[in-house]
Amino acid sequence: MAVAIDRREGAGIGVAVIGHVALFGILSVGFLATPNPVKLEATPIEISITDEVGLKSEAPVINREAPAEKLAEVPGPVEPDTPPPAPQPDPQPIARADPTPPKSAPAPAPKPQPKAEPKKAPTPPRPDSRTQAQTNAAQSKAQPKSARQAVRPTGRLTGITDGLTDQQSKGKATTPQAVQMGAEVRSSVFGLIRRQVKPHWRAPTGADVNLLATIVEVRLNRDGSLAGQPRVVQQTGQTDSNRPQQELHKERALAAIRLAAPFEGLPEEYYDGWKAFRLSFDRRL
Repeated sequence: MAVAIDRREGAGIGVAVIGHVALFGILSVGFLATPNPVKLEATPIEISITDEVGLKSEAPVINREAPAEKLAEVPGPVEPDTPPPAPQPDPQPIARADPTPPKSAPAPAPKPQPKAEPKKAPTPPRPDSRTQAQTNAAQSKAQPKSARQAVRPTGRLTGITDGLTDQQSKGKATTPQAVQMGAEVRSSVFGLIRRQVKPHWRAPTGADVNLLATIVEVRLNRDGSLAGQPRVVQQTGQTDSNRPQQELHKERALAAIRLAAPFEGLPEEYYDGWKAFRLSFDRRL
């Protein structure tokens, strides 16, 4: 039985086919535009580079006492007080008898008598090695006992610096002496100082004031109080526009130091590192 399709049904089928084709194309384009999840992009990380490096010796605790004397791991041999034995003479070779009887030699022919020559003065005999060794041994034995004990090894390392100083070390410290704070400790200490000064710092306003930077020198006691009046040692960023605010910038920097003192929380063992410092006052303090 044949099924007749009129014009409306044909148009509907055509529209449906076109719609499916368009939908398939859209889905294909979206799939191709999706990024590949396998490819991972690296996330940038912010880093900061510092020019402060610990160039000197560091120690967790500064010890100012002189180091104690050190002993060798293995004690040296003790020289006996008895003098060295005298060298023994070399044994003389023993002559062995020849088992074969000697042959009788023919009588020599008479030789003409040589002419008499003038006698020469006898040369003194040279001392051999054995005689020289005996002489040295006698001289060593003749030395006083105190002179021989002065060079006797004791196993100590105290005399290794003889000639460099004439004073013996009396310290008992066993930890190294730190000369200066390390970069991490220095950053932590001066960060603490800046946090205590910042609430009292108010920069003046005006044209090009953000270019000004006032450097103040500060001296502190061990308890964090001021050892003297702070003073301005330098000011940078000066222009004709900010000339009226330059003196006010200095006065407010000095006032911020006076209001922040005495400073709290500073480690006393690093007092040599923060007893005198310079602080820069600018818009980024």
